[in-house]
Amino acid sequence: MLDGGDWSVYISDDIASPAAVAVDLQYRQVERIPSYPMLVTVELKLQHPRENGLPQKDESEIIYALEDRLVSQSESIGDIRFVGHKLSDGQARYFFYASNASAMTGIIETARKQFPSYVIDQHVIQDTSWSVYRHVLAPSGDNLQQAEDNKVIQKLTSLGDDISLPRLIHHFAYFSTPTELQNFKAAILADGFHVDNETTSDQVDGKLPIRFSRRDAPSEITSVTVKLTHLAEEFSGDYDGWESPPANGIRTP
Repeated sequence: MLDGGDWSVYISDDIASPAAVAVDLQYRQVERIPSYPMLVTVELKLQHPRENGLPQKDESEIIYALEDRLVSQSESIGDIRFVGHKLSDGQARYFFYASNASAMTGIIETARKQFPSYVIDQHVIQDTSWSVYRHVLAPSGDNLQQAEDNKVIQKLTSLGDDISLPRLIHHFAYFSTPTELQNFKAAILADGFHVDNETTSDQVDGKLPIRFSRRDAPSEITSVTVKLTHLAEEFSGDYDGWESPPANGIRTP
């Protein structure tokens, strides 16, 4: 994962054409950046992708080596923003927004020389609204929850945590009325959660908070959080994420 920005990854839920996406989420709330109107897409054609179009392990090394070179050289030039990549359909696509697309030409020519056995193409369009970033890369719905989960998982992994180890994971949600909160509480208790804290008097931004927990493995957490997100929405509430201390490779009873 790249340094800087607000990077996360997710796997799209399109069964017919799955995609692995890495995206800088720092631009998700930005409508557009007028000084970077040109979108340059660099495409690397994989030589032997999996049947589902995603890369094999050995070609993943090529994918990230090319990305590192493209990004480091674009940063040295300036006026170019790397916003993410998408791996799908037997290709790796790298997305750059630039003030002047011609600045990428030399970088791509150098990449072709560094990876002579691969076909590397580029496509340039004017995308002043950053629509490709918002509609192709930026996650929404369940994919957004997966991306947020993966940011926490990346942090745990960086601390040397074994994310396959179950541990007590704390979750947070907010509701507008006591009735909605109590209905949600009944549903999560029936699903094996324990309520750590709730209040019908202390509000946070006009909402009633509830903190609850259950033993789960972070590696499987998205199936849990997606369910909680939809459950909270069913009761007009908002699921607000989770936290977990590192297990540090020690299996707890």
